[in-house]
Amino acid sequence: MAFLVEQVNTDGTIVCDYDQTLSVRALYERIATYFPGIYRDEDGIICGVYQGRKYSIRAKNVSYLGNPHPVFKKRIQIANDLKEFYQASLAKGYRPILLGVYTYKQTVLFCAFRIEDFIYKKAHNSSAHVYSSDLSDAAEHDYFQKTDYFGNQITVFSPKGVEVFLRELFENTGQTWGTPDLFSVDVSNPMPQHIVQEILTFFQDVNKEWHGIDCYRQMIAANYRNKYQPEWAGFYLEFLFEQYLVEHQLQDDIRYAQDKSKNGIDLDLYFPTIGCYGDLKTHSIESRGVQGNDWDTVFSLIDGNPRGHLYYLVCEHETIKDRVCNYEVTEYWNRALHKENLRSYGGRMKNQVTLADFYLLDINDGNKQFLSQFKQGINSNGKPRAPKIMVERDQFKNFAIAEMPLL
Repeated sequence: MAFLVEQVNTDGTIVCDYDQTLSVRALYERIATYFPGIYRDEDGIICGVYQGRKYSIRAKNVSYLGNPHPVFKKRIQIANDLKEFYQASLAKGYRPILLGVYTYKQTVLFCAFRIEDFIYKKAHNSSAHVYSSDLSDAAEHDYFQKTDYFGNQITVFSPKGVEVFLRELFENTGQTWGTPDLFSVDVSNPMPQHIVQEILTFFQDVNKEWHGIDCYRQMIAANYRNKYQPEWAGFYLEFLFEQYLVEHQLQDDIRYAQDKSKNGIDLDLYFPTIGCYGDLKTHSIESRGVQGNDWDTVFSLIDGNPRGHLYYLVCEHETIKDRVCNYEVTEYWNRALHKENLRSYGGRMKNQVTLADFYLLDINDGNKQFLSQFKQGINSNGKPRAPKIMVERDQFKNFAIAEMPLL
């Protein structure tokens, strides 16, 4: 039985439609189109050559995980002979790849699951999972990589990202990005209760319905430094919170301290009485979690430091996309920037958001093992951007020190 589930367009927008899968022959042809030096060896293994180095591929279609799972969850089936494929590949000098191929209309994406995660682990190995939001990130940025709190790594990339993936594969052989340290100390939260209450008061009193055009007008009228950002909801939250701190003279407790210099700490907030940093985050209640800051920056603050805490002020919201509202915010934004294309960014633009829940998350050395890691996009030098942390939605319970419904 076919199900209407989430699918991803070439621009990264997500729609509901039926899965599309390829035959074995079409899978091979799809791989041969975009991967270099593809052939089958004498044992029928799909092989390739990249800059004189050989690799092998075990390929499967990416499709819906199945009822009753959420419509955003997809997977590839793990074959019973995967270990034999892995061992045979190594014996022949190939670098083995476990690859999912996603197909939807004109969208072509590849999902590389770190094969060692499924060779050496007995549990949870009948399928490998990927979310539609992961596919969306890769469609928009050409390259996306994350490592979850179990240490499993997945890299999702478009045809433009194939060479980047292969270069990283051979350069980083044996590297395990973000594998968490499961032996960490117990760390208590040092944030004074009166600061927690100041934060909660802001979110309790703030207007809960935000319309994009109104928010842009307020920021433009105040000549706010981030008044023209396309992801307006997060910057509007910063705008309001910064006003709140000034109006209530709270800078001794919370202040803006963003430093975008080469060796600076690029985090929005600083809590001077406890010597800790923080950041404001907005995300849709439909997203898989909170995309955080630079991995190295975060771990420089908390790793092995019982006094190191990073506080995320997370505002979850319901979202109405602008594409279902005749692109009114998109056109307003493009006119404000004097752009010729009035629909630029229209597929991603939000029309309005309704605040739903607030969470105060404390990230520290005692719970760092529950963080996930991701990479998104490709730098001008052809290498993936530096990894960032992610707090998965189902892991909030390991970080939350305060929460409040806003609806």
